[in-house]
Amino acid sequence: MRRLIPLVLLALVVVPSATAAQFSFNILTSSPLNTAVTLNGDDQTTSFTIDTEVNSSNGNKAGWKVQASATTPTFGSYTLPALVVTGGSFTCLGGCSSNPAPTGVSYPITLGAATQTIYNAGAATGTGDFDIANTFQLTVPASTIKGTYSSTVTLSGSTGP
Repeated sequence: MRRLIPLVLLALVVVPSATAAQFSFNILTSSPLNTAVTLNGDDQTTSFTIDTEVNSSNGNKAGWKVQASATTPTFGSYTLPALVVTGGSFTCLGGCSSNPAPTGVSYPITLGAATQTIYNAGAATGTGDFDIANTFQLTVPASTIKGTYSSTVTLSGSTGP
C-alpha cells in the first residue's frame, strides 16, 4: 500500500553574520520549503535547491562564504537521517568581475547543529552579485513512519574564506 508522506523540510532562517558596505547576503528561496515522498517500502531520496544571493564589491579581497546548519528532521519522536548538501553552483546576477573560486568545500556535506561552509569564494575572487544554488538531499528509509517531518535549516553569509 502506498502512502504519501508529506515532509515540511525547512523553515529558513537568515543569520546576518556580516553586513558591511562591501558585502550582503540574502535568501532567495521562500520558506517554508515543502516536499513529499510516497512511501513504497523502498529507501528513497528527495532533493531540493535553496538559492541565496551574495553581493561582494571590489573592496572585499577576503573572499566570502555561505554556511549552513540543520536540525534533524523529526515527526514526534521519529527521526529521519540528517540533511546532506550534495552540491553548489553560482550564476552571475550582475557586476561580476571575478567569479567565485571555491576552496576547501567538498561535497557531500552532512548537516547538523554545527555550522559548516557549503559554498565560498577564495580570497580576491567572487566579486559581484551572485545567485548561489545549493542542492540538499534527504534520505527516507523504507522503515519510515508516515507523518509530517520538519527540519530547520539556518543559513548565513559572511566575508572571509
